[in-house]
This record gives sequence, structure tokens and C-alpha cells, in this order.
Amino acid sequence: MKFKRQEGFRFKFDEPVNMTFAVYENGKVNHAQTAIADLLDISPRGLKMFTEVDLGLRPAPLDLRFVLDTREIRVYGEVIWSRPYGNGKQYGVFFNNQGAVEDLIVDELKARSKKEAAEAKMKKINS
Repeated sequence: MKFKRQEGFRFKFDEPVNMTFAVYENGKVNHAQTAIADLLDISPRGLKMFTEVDLGLRPAPLDLRFVLDTREIRVYGEVIWSRPYGNGKQYGVFFNNQGAVEDLIVDELKARSKKEAAEAKMKKINS
């Protein structure tokens, strides 16, 4: 049995995280066409997002920006799959060998998870 995913974990958000993206055109980011999306899940090497923007059959690489805890993460990504969903599309995006970004994602997810666990504990105590 073959698995497509080779990463160790995938973090799924209870509530989608707001993010923005812009398309690379001729090797440069076209900031004039920045769009919004919902970040649904993430791993150190890729993410799944939802947007109402149709990126076409062969999407150009993307400049993605989002905040998982406190620091903005900016990453280059390539769309590797898409599927219609509701009034838009879900896209699977791969981050090709960006070690510093992978480490930042892991660090930010750890910090976010600790905060969420502390908040859940406080809710339980106050209930």
C-alpha cells in the first residue's frame, strides 16, 4: 500500500485560519491580485486551503501568507491537487524543501497547541 503523504503529522484546525495568497507571474509575485482563503489543515511540507477563486487547470506557484500563532509565515507553494467544494475549491499545496519554513511552522503549531490546551483547561475548570 502506498501513501501520498510522507510527513509525520497534519494539523487540522477546528476553525479555519484566514490567509492570503498571490500568484507568481513571470517569476514575480503579482500582489495586485492578492486573494483570501481559509487554511483548513497544515503540515510542515504543505497545506489544504479553500477559496472561491478558481486557479485554473494548471495553477501557477503561489505566495502564501498566514499566522498560526504570533508570527507571519510566508511560503512558496505549488498546487498539487484541487477539488470543487461548495461555492469554491479546495487546493492541496506543497512547500518544496523550505527547511526554515518547516521549522517555523512546527514552532508556531506547538505554541498554538499549548495556548489552545490551556484555554480548554480553563473552560473546563470554569464549567
